[in-house]
Amino acid sequence: MTSIKAETSTDTLKASPNNPDCRGQQLKPSWLIEITSLILCTTTPFVVIYYWITYEYFGTSIITAARVAYSEGLFQFFINRFPQPSKNAVFGYAAWLAFQALLYICLPGREALGPITPGGRRLRYKLNGLAAWGATVAVWTLGAISGNIDPTWIAKNWEGLIWTTNAFAVVAGGELHPRIGKMWDWRHDLSFAAYQYQLHGYLTYTMVVVVVILRIWVVFDFFVNELWFFYTLDGMYESFGFYNIYGFSGMMPVFWTLQTQYLAKHPKELSNIALISVILLFVAGWLIRFSTDYQKMKFRQTGGECRIWGKKAKGIKASYQAADGKLHHTLLLCSGWWGLVRHANYPGSVMYTLALCAACGYGGIFPYTEAIIAGGMVIHRCYRDEVKCAAKYGKDWHEYCHRVHWRMIPGVF
Repeated sequence: MTSIKAETSTDTLKASPNNPDCRGQQLKPSWLIEITSLILCTTTPFVVIYYWITYEYFGTSIITAARVAYSEGLFQFFINRFPQPSKNAVFGYAAWLAFQALLYICLPGREALGPITPGGRRLRYKLNGLAAWGATVAVWTLGAISGNIDPTWIAKNWEGLIWTTNAFAVVAGGELHPRIGKMWDWRHDLSFAAYQYQLHGYLTYTMVVVVVILRIWVVFDFFVNELWFFYTLDGMYESFGFYNIYGFSGMMPVFWTLQTQYLAKHPKELSNIALISVILLFVAGWLIRFSTDYQKMKFRQTGGECRIWGKKAKGIKASYQAADGKLHHTLLLCSGWWGLVRHANYPGSVMYTLALCAACGYGGIFPYTEAIIAGGMVIHRCYRDEVKCAAKYGKDWHEYCHRVHWRMIPGVF
């Protein structure tokens, strides 16, 4: 990964020349944001560990675990059940990270530039995620078939891995690449699917069809369109702080695999109607999210000279000032999904996430936590995104909001 001086009009947040009063509003967070950030940074690791405790000691019952925590007191509750390190987990996790780093260096892939950094540079990434993911899956599969890799290894070393990922996030203080979290997640799903088979002697159709196969599709889609990540709020504005470091390394492996964790201990089969409904909800959500992002990328890549939904795409000419101090110009899309609402990709993501959770039936809060987190995150991101866009584009953004009234759901929000 190298860097070059920024020469194009990709963004670093700076006051719009059309709205100079916004200067610095993103550089000086309010005291409320500072306090909220402090609370999240200090409590999130304990929430992650609490979910592992719920899985390990209370049969995935959030309510039972909460009652015990209340009766014992939080300090005693965590001290009595805090995850312990293990050599297998530490060396296994280290070997996996080294293997992913090796794949990133050695496997071929086209190069692309990320967004402008606060220092005015753009990082150059090699987009070989799909090849690295394929190689990882192939090695894992061949190792399992030959007997050299236990497919349930992750599930059996879950306690040590929880300790290791938390220690890695705190001590290492960074991540190698955003896609690592995605790759690690799906191997968790496979391991817990194998664990269900080992515990009960069979795999449920729900585990195979919905949780494993549909999760494969989410990961596959991410790697095929890996460049799209750099044009999201995370890719353009988030630095390697707590959000990226602990979010990808500590939270995602736990919260994004709660469905397979739950089904490993509580194998359930959905009725045919329920199964089809879950799949349809997933497909609808994914299509909304995918088509929304596709329209945005197509509009940007063609400079607005394209057709969306059978009509010539419409946009608003906007200007902004980047880190190089120069005035740049862009277009804000007002056609397709972006002409209906300002963030149609967000509800799409929540829809297919909810579908994965619904595969667990009435499984309580535990398997639905991912959907709850996703819902809260998209609402939070919606407001953050709009504050940044208002500061960046000024009156041009206000014109866009005048044309497109609704944020995520027409007529509702």
